[in-house]
Amino acid sequence: MAMTAPLTRTRPMSILFTALALAAGAHPAQAAGAATPAESFRVAPELGQGFQALGTRGVIAIYDDQSRRWTVSDPARAYQAFSPASTFKIPNTLIALETGVAQDEAQVFKWDGKKRWNEDWNQDQTLQTAFRFSTVWVYQEIARRVGAEGLQSRLWAWRYGNAVAGPKHDSFWLDGSVRITAIEQIDFLRRFAEHRLPISERTETLGRRVFLRDETPTWQLFAKTGWDGSGPVELGWFVGWTERKAGTGRCFFALNMDMQVDPKALPKGAKQPSQHTLIGQLGPHRERLARQALQAQGCLD
Repeated sequence: MAMTAPLTRTRPMSILFTALALAAGAHPAQAAGAATPAESFRVAPELGQGFQALGTRGVIAIYDDQSRRWTVSDPARAYQAFSPASTFKIPNTLIALETGVAQDEAQVFKWDGKKRWNEDWNQDQTLQTAFRFSTVWVYQEIARRVGAEGLQSRLWAWRYGNAVAGPKHDSFWLDGSVRITAIEQIDFLRRFAEHRLPISERTETLGRRVFLRDETPTWQLFAKTGWDGSGPVELGWFVGWTERKAGTGRCFFALNMDMQVDPKALPKGAKQPSQHTLIGQLGPHRERLARQALQAQGCLD
């Protein structure tokens, strides 16, 4: 009995501190007091050369969880907040699954018959196709079914950007007040991938199926594009993470770029291209530049 007395006095407090640390989102090893290497931050302007070559501006931020290193092309812009646009379909998908608005990725949403500019939208959708085609009307329907309170409470709990789900709860990610930085995009994706969001394991599993964009025998890419046309300068996003199937770590990334060509880069007398021309000209470069940066950092083959 004498040998166990010290444990009965000290363990409850230790358990309490561990429980509090875990509730705050700490890894069990951290909560137990294990040493964790500090994260480093490296500025790599060369990663932004692709934006310059296109005559535009942007940023690419990468976090490698094996080396615990951030690599950022432009730190000032990495901390600049923008509308998430369609990258909000990542948390919106998780909300749909967590609330039961969508039972799984095969959940069908019936088309309302209204013709929209994107032909891929003009048909019945599953949650999977709605994410792939970035079908706005499906995610607006999800938002209406969840309701303003359900959306706002999750943005607070998930610490998503500035967590403002308004003023209109079915379009705030397109024309409202929610804002998020490239660094915050990565932080949110890390919490999801590291099982630190307050969601069910089932939602995590189904969400990964929806977010999977590409894979090879050695790695997987989970990602979403976004396009914000509400401001004076249109903005493009490409955010996500890569995973090695061999279990050698993840790389999280967030790219945003001005979807506008600098007038100084245009031929003399040329006019600024229209929105749809820019979609065709600059849109594909979001993913191309992100993949190139990830390859340069050893995050993709």
